[in-house]
Amino acid sequence: MPLAEISHAESFFDRQERLSWWRQDTLRAARLLVVGAGALGNETLKNLALLGARWMLVVDHDDISPSNLSRAIFFKPSDIGRRKAAVAAERAQALCRETAGTVRALDADLVWDIGLGIFRRVDLILGCVDNDEARLSINRAARAAGVPWVNAGMYELTGSVTAFAADAGPCFECAITPDQLADARSRYDSCEQVRRRYLLEERLPAIQVTSALTSALQVQEAMKILHGEPVAFGVRRIYNGQTNALHAVQLPFDPHCLAHGRLERVLELPVGVDASLREMLDALEGRLGGGVTVHLGRRYVRRLACRRCGRPLALERPAHLLYEDELVCARCPTSGGFAINESPASPPAAPTDYIEVVTRFTRHRFGEGPMTREDEERSLRQLGIPPLHILPVEDRAGRSWACELTGDLAAVLADWGRQTD
Repeated sequence: MPLAEISHAESFFDRQERLSWWRQDTLRAARLLVVGAGALGNETLKNLALLGARWMLVVDHDDISPSNLSRAIFFKPSDIGRRKAAVAAERAQALCRETAGTVRALDADLVWDIGLGIFRRVDLILGCVDNDEARLSINRAARAAGVPWVNAGMYELTGSVTAFAADAGPCFECAITPDQLADARSRYDSCEQVRRRYLLEERLPAIQVTSALTSALQVQEAMKILHGEPVAFGVRRIYNGQTNALHAVQLPFDPHCLAHGRLERVLELPVGVDASLREMLDALEGRLGGGVTVHLGRRYVRRLACRRCGRPLALERPAHLLYEDELVCARCPTSGGFAINESPASPPAAPTDYIEVVTRFTRHRFGEGPMTREDEERSLRQLGIPPLHILPVEDRAGRSWACELTGDLAAVLADWGRQTD
């Protein structure tokens, strides 16, 4: 046979398929969620694309900056100002060696804008983020959905990788320190838990070779997990590029860790995030009967007293979409000119009426107040619920249900939307 024909007949994946335990079909079928499209995310997407991963979903909520160009293989000077997730997905798609590869982007805030229904439809999560708030969010979602994940981080010439099991052993939160917890909470003020508008951005020293080495170790662990090879879950692998030393640190297991909850009795509903509260309640009562209580898992602020003069402000916004310098009326603007313009001509609010927050609703109650016709017509999206999210619901008998907004499935994941167990 001519050499050209032999070369042409050879599989792209011939060398890796020679590993005794390798199954290309396993990788081809795996749904992989890559969180973060910076230096680490670029390397990880590149490695997965070359290995033959077919289904990849990349999440990021940031713009490409000039400093990304020396550390991210998929970004070019003409991409500055574009969104990381979209560009990384586009370039990874072009690099895919699996001809039917599908790489999708979700330009969203991981903490608030990614529904739990996405996590339960992936087989493995690769964390390529640079902050502990995002890691905590990934960890809780992964544990709730029963999905393994591999965390990666780096600083200067040091990189670390830790694999976490789906539902056993130590998790990321088991070993979190007070300083890490404080850093994770630094995006919010300590009173109303609204956002801080201006934060000093911490620019960590980094170099491309460290991200390449760290990502390689991360993806190697991911491949072992997918193929059922032995993996030391809960062991942090630390590579010191200054000394070329590799250390292994066993993370502690906290049996009382709050992140160890698992979703049970997931009920798929034919409604989505744009359904009204009335439509949501109709769908729930059709399955669970009357008397259900829906918990939001977040805070919806109806009213708040101006921080300067105490006048009541009609807000009607999710707390995570409010900024601390907005919490003043138009008569008391901040130096930056931010203010809530809806300021009724009313006397200052009493101390006990400082804030009105909604965290749950029923057929007859919206938070602590009555459910009005106007409240019934609010959409779940207006309350800050992301598409394909899973909401905790309590039925009349006090039983808890995890209720998914499955009506969003096609819009969010399209051909990713395979059936779940």
